[in-house]
Amino acid sequence: MATVQYPNLLSSDVRSPNWVIPDPLLNWITELSNVSADQRWILLENLKAATVYQFRVSAVNRVGEGSPSEPSNVVELPQEEFPLHRAPSGPPVGFVGSARSMSEIISQWQPPLEEHRNGQILGYILRYRLFGYNNVPWSYQNITNEAQRNFLIQELITWKDYIVQIAAYNNMGVGVYTEGSKIKTKEGVPEAPPTNVKVEAINSTAARCRWTPPNPQQINGINQGYKIQAWQRRLIDGEWKDIERRMMTVPPSLIDPLAEQTAILGGLEKFSEYNISVLCFTDPGDGVASVQVPVMTQDDVPDEITALHFDDVSDRSVKVLWAPPRFSNGILTGYTVRYQVKDRPDTLKSFNLTADDTELTVNQLQATTHYWFEIFAWTRVGSGAPKTATIQSGVEPVLPHAPTSLALSNIEAFSVVLQFTPGFDGNSSITKWKVEGQTARNMTWFTICEINDPDAETLTVTGLVPFTQYRLRLSASNVVGSSKPSEATKDFQTIQARPKHPPFNVTVRAMSAQQLRVRWIPLQQTEWYGNPRGYNISYKQLVKTPGTVKYLPRSVVIEDHTANSHVLDGLEEWTLYEVIMNACNDVGCSKESGTAIERTREAVPSYGPLDVQANATSSTTVVVRWGEVPRQHRNGQIDGYKVFYAAADRGGQQVLHKTIPNNATFTTTLTELKKFVVYHVQVLAYTRLGNGALSTPPIRVQTFEDTPGVPSNVSFPDVTLTMARIIWDVPMDPNGEILAYQVTYTLNGSAMLNYSREFPPSDRTFRATGLLPEKYYSFSCTAQTRLGWGKIATALVYTTNNRERPQAPSVPQISRSQIQAHQITFSWTPGRDGFAPLRYYTVEMRENEGRWQPLPERVDPLLSSYTALGLRPYMTYQFRIQATNDLGPSAFSRESVVVRTLPAAPAAGVGGLKVVPITTTSVRVQWSALETGMWNGDAGTGGYRILYQQLSDFPTALQSTPKTDVHGINENSVVLSDLQQDRNYEIVVLPFNSQGPGPATPPAAVYVGEAVPTGEPRAVDAAPISSTEVRLLWKPPKQSMQNGDILGYKIYYLVTYSPQALEPGRKWEEEIEVVSATATSHSLVFLDKFTEYRIQLLAFNPAGDGPRSAPITVKTLPGVPSAPLHLRFSDITMQSLEVTWDAPKFLNGEILGYLVTYETTEENEKFSKQVKQKVSNTTLRVQNLEEEVTYTFTVRAQTSVDYGPGVSENVTTGPQDGSPVAPRDLILTKTLSSVEMHWINGPSGRGPILGYLIEAKKREKGEPSFVYDSRWTKIEQTRKGMMQDFTVSYHILMPSTAYTFRVIAYNRYGISFPVYSKDSILTPSKLHLEYGYLQHKPFYRQTWFMVSLAATSIVIIVMVIAVLCVKSKSYKYKQEAQKTLEESMAMSIDERQELALELYRSRHGVGTGTLNSVGTLRSGTLGTLGRKSTNRPPPGVHLGKSPPRPSPASVAYHSDEESLKCYDENPDDSSVTEKPSEVSSSEASQHSESENESVRSDPHSFVNHYANVNDSLRQSWKKTKPVRNYSSYTDSEPEGSAVMSLNGGQIIVNNMARSRAPLPGFSSFV
Repeated sequence: MATVQYPNLLSSDVRSPNWVIPDPLLNWITELSNVSADQRWILLENLKAATVYQFRVSAVNRVGEGSPSEPSNVVELPQEEFPLHRAPSGPPVGFVGSARSMSEIISQWQPPLEEHRNGQILGYILRYRLFGYNNVPWSYQNITNEAQRNFLIQELITWKDYIVQIAAYNNMGVGVYTEGSKIKTKEGVPEAPPTNVKVEAINSTAARCRWTPPNPQQINGINQGYKIQAWQRRLIDGEWKDIERRMMTVPPSLIDPLAEQTAILGGLEKFSEYNISVLCFTDPGDGVASVQVPVMTQDDVPDEITALHFDDVSDRSVKVLWAPPRFSNGILTGYTVRYQVKDRPDTLKSFNLTADDTELTVNQLQATTHYWFEIFAWTRVGSGAPKTATIQSGVEPVLPHAPTSLALSNIEAFSVVLQFTPGFDGNSSITKWKVEGQTARNMTWFTICEINDPDAETLTVTGLVPFTQYRLRLSASNVVGSSKPSEATKDFQTIQARPKHPPFNVTVRAMSAQQLRVRWIPLQQTEWYGNPRGYNISYKQLVKTPGTVKYLPRSVVIEDHTANSHVLDGLEEWTLYEVIMNACNDVGCSKESGTAIERTREAVPSYGPLDVQANATSSTTVVVRWGEVPRQHRNGQIDGYKVFYAAADRGGQQVLHKTIPNNATFTTTLTELKKFVVYHVQVLAYTRLGNGALSTPPIRVQTFEDTPGVPSNVSFPDVTLTMARIIWDVPMDPNGEILAYQVTYTLNGSAMLNYSREFPPSDRTFRATGLLPEKYYSFSCTAQTRLGWGKIATALVYTTNNRERPQAPSVPQISRSQIQAHQITFSWTPGRDGFAPLRYYTVEMRENEGRWQPLPERVDPLLSSYTALGLRPYMTYQFRIQATNDLGPSAFSRESVVVRTLPAAPAAGVGGLKVVPITTTSVRVQWSALETGMWNGDAGTGGYRILYQQLSDFPTALQSTPKTDVHGINENSVVLSDLQQDRNYEIVVLPFNSQGPGPATPPAAVYVGEAVPTGEPRAVDAAPISSTEVRLLWKPPKQSMQNGDILGYKIYYLVTYSPQALEPGRKWEEEIEVVSATATSHSLVFLDKFTEYRIQLLAFNPAGDGPRSAPITVKTLPGVPSAPLHLRFSDITMQSLEVTWDAPKFLNGEILGYLVTYETTEENEKFSKQVKQKVSNTTLRVQNLEEEVTYTFTVRAQTSVDYGPGVSENVTTGPQDGSPVAPRDLILTKTLSSVEMHWINGPSGRGPILGYLIEAKKREKGEPSFVYDSRWTKIEQTRKGMMQDFTVSYHILMPSTAYTFRVIAYNRYGISFPVYSKDSILTPSKLHLEYGYLQHKPFYRQTWFMVSLAATSIVIIVMVIAVLCVKSKSYKYKQEAQKTLEESMAMSIDERQELALELYRSRHGVGTGTLNSVGTLRSGTLGTLGRKSTNRPPPGVHLGKSPPRPSPASVAYHSDEESLKCYDENPDDSSVTEKPSEVSSSEASQHSESENESVRSDPHSFVNHYANVNDSLRQSWKKTKPVRNYSSYTDSEPEGSAVMSLNGGQIIVNNMARSRAPLPGFSSFV
């Protein structure tokens, strides 16, 4: 036996003129498998003509198939010789066509099926003709490119049906044509105008038009109506042109489209000439207009006169002048002038004038009397509207004055009442009030309304926009002209109202079976009329069947007022919905938009058929009946039904189904069922998209009883030479209740029955004895039901004592011809059965070298080949076999060779299908590419096929439709172009390779005709207009990138820099504004000042939003800052305080500084004043305030624009809430060197006392007791908490000065009221402070000190000797100094005071002396005698300078007059009247430190006694300061300076010639 094979070659394997050998890996098809072993040739029939073949042969014996031979040579079969089959026998497939324009049809197709080509396709013949004209010959087009798949038919008649067919041809002729496709060209514009146009005027503003419609054959489409146009000729740029003044649309007559039609064209101007034309229009556009017919409207009364004014006004006469009406509305016949004394009708007089008169002089008037004038014009129809005015005789009319005192009331959404005081009327009545306004979006004054009410003092201003901030002004007009505008009113805001209108252009598109996308044009900011709440979308199912349940509408609210689309989900499938929208704000909702209707997409049925019934008709058949699926659950067009059934009581039983491909059939019969088995039956309906839901609940039905099947598992466990025991099980198919079993046996090959016996159903074993040894016996077993005995199971047994397990079968043999993509057939040779006949085989396989897995099916022992089904393509497999007899299984055979299944078409479909429109005629199809392993071994030829078709209300399956193939397994998108606009398409994608196509995706539907703009707005520019406004300019996207009508623009702006920081946790959010499609500029208002914004624009159309433009940045201009924050006061005393504030919340620019203004809250003649001070930081110390006076502080921040608003607070100097109670009983005690204070503390207030302020006020000596300095000077501030006494040293006070003291306690809340000393203290003179300590015996002259010194000298003798050596050198100088001091101390007190007074009056010293904190006398010139200071002196206490006196160079004078001066190193020539209160806070603190140290210093210490002399010399030479602005001695200076040094206690004076260096201790000339 031999097998003949040939490969299945595709049409792509055929190439001309050179044939290529097919790929040896292609599938080989077994043509004949039973060729005799004696034959050497074979005749193959039924091959395809004009096809290339190869052949190979393989031999087969009882073991199996051998390897195939090498392939034969390539054989090309010739064309068919029979005349009926020369040309292609089938038409091209998938032929479709659609209109591309009014004169073009585009057609598409695919080649004929492979079996119908009958050779190589050389081209196509396309023919067409008008539909219904069967006698007209066809028009042919020869398409010679066999690869071409589409053709554009041109030069067709507009709006006509055509029949189009196509056929393929080869070199034998033209094949079969497709069935005719009926295709209509698109509409065109009418090519003929209406005829017999007649026009007649029926009044002054309307004309009646009559016309006859054009020939219907020349309309070229569906007549949408007629347009009546009124034209006027105007001279423009030196050329006469027709300008359309009026147009109206008239629908066509539905009763008789060919009858004459009539319409009235209104809205024309009075007494004007027009040319009227009529045209017919279709959806594509307007047709040809008729010949223009002239007509003139009738005349009417004229308008009011213009330019009324008065001239030459005197006591007795006036000249009235005017101009003709703007529109005379006819031929003027004259004028009438009437006048009277105002409010006196009995004085009325009238004058009739001709049409040429435009002035009249009226005489005989009464002096200084108000007259009312009325003038109107006449035509033949009648008088026109009068023009009135009032004047006063003898007074020339002038321009009126502006109204004043404007006030607002009754503010409504669209109006406001404006009250005002009229100004001077200009000696003539007010003819018109003009109200102008400003808004935040329009800072230019614009006219809101004009009102004619001469005597009005209250006007109702209408025409306002709700929820808008306005500022109004008013001007008056009389016969002379208009007044200046009034002062503007305060800003006010109209109240909210319902939004101006609903969203426009509401469109609905189906997204899926349960989703609809709603799109609209958002309202602009000025159209919301209030705070926007968003949009309300109401939708409900649209039920067209009468009598059905009506559904209540549902609604959803979109809070984003800038949104322009929303997806409604959770809808019913394949259901019509109507959608209505309105816009809502805080007041309410707008009117409803127009209704938009759309149907959700088709889906599988969501419910099963009703009334399912199943009835058994035999033991193997069941009749199933069902009803229809409920209409609301069909979700599309039902294509048919499927009946699913499975045995109920058998686990793992396969579920079977039967398909009924007809939606009109509701019954079917299930056959080949198992007998006496309970089945569950369910029915579902399916659409072209797939299976719907199963009917519920499942129907139970049982087939009839029948004779049983064969008993199962028949075997012989015990066998001897003369006995065999048989056992069996219940039949696999009992087919009823088993009543009995019957066993018979006979010697194999014998016709005689040895034995037969019946058994009850419970017995399933039988022992046969008396058998012949080593013989084969045939046993038969059958079961019985109520209907009879069933099938017989036959089994052989060999009587012997030597049974054993069987031998393993041979290696499974696999021939190449038996390998397919999903199955492999293999054969084997059985081994020895071990004297026990085989019962079954067991097959195991493994895939890709994996684990061995048994196949569930037991193989009949009589078979020697098996086909393994359900394998995976292009996978490696191995098989092994095991035989089983009554004793058990054999060993497994050796595994077969590794074989690989053939490649196959992809088994999985692609996912992630997405279709996006990119233009109005093209879409982009995207999907997720399959992984390489899912291509079933043939990824090299893999690709994706895109099938698409238009979607109709009753769509069909996607077959024979246009397709696009994309080669490459990694491709994931393709663009479908040249689609028809305004159509719904559905698209599927399926993978394919050379083995065939894979499963297709569910259809994805898309609407073609709308696509988001692909271009962004161009030339976007932004410029700041003010600190809160930015002006934007842009150009629309390119026309080719708009993809439809632009509905508007969205402006996105985001803060990128702001001078003020955000609150923690917040961030800047992008804001959106929507503007109309006609806008190319827009102002962003209410922006933050001095803030940088990033701005982007996009255009949107009905399909969605386009791309954003490139971002641009713009910064608003700076503005004035807001008020500073948290103005507060601290460290408040009786005369000073510290004011602090925080920066403004809104800086609105760079802060340049602050202006602090303070003044007394209540006016006071003694000290009321206003002080302004500029500072750069946020704190200021204010001094010299009045005590216990309330001040108002105002702080304003400044930017480059100006100062912003201020923040004000009041504060009162002195005690604050929570301050301590004032101390009491302040007692002063004067000592030799200080003043001791003692007081009693009061309650501490809300907090503990932190310290005290010690303040003093001085009185100069010689001044009357009532003359005091009004300022208190702080001389010390303690910080050591509560105390009751304090010591003030004289060194921090001015000598010879009377002082009054007060003490102030303070805590953290403030200061207490002061406690004042009852007495004043006179400080001692400076001389006393210098030497007063010598009046008392020093401690080192006392006995106890001498004894201690002697005792110490014994212990430290060496130190005593050293000390004595030093003291001995300076002993004589100390004696002289002491003698001089004793002499001066011997003087009486009166003599000392007199001497001091004389020295004070002389004032002949050169320098100005100051007293430091330890009493050191310093001079401003070199050579001053001074005592070394351990602290800096208080620089704020100054005395006047002495008058100049002659002195030698470099010599200073130490005079007693200086005892009246303060001790200050600073030689500044300050005034005597300068007050210590003018010392700054920092100086005061330094002064306090000096005072503390001066108190601790003892002028009579032992160290100071000896150190002062040396230090005086050292300081006088080391710390010399130059003389400032003093008179100096003009003698020439010596060439050297006197040098004075201290050497071991001796004073050495090295004076140059003529030098006058002073000696220590002397201040006079030496």
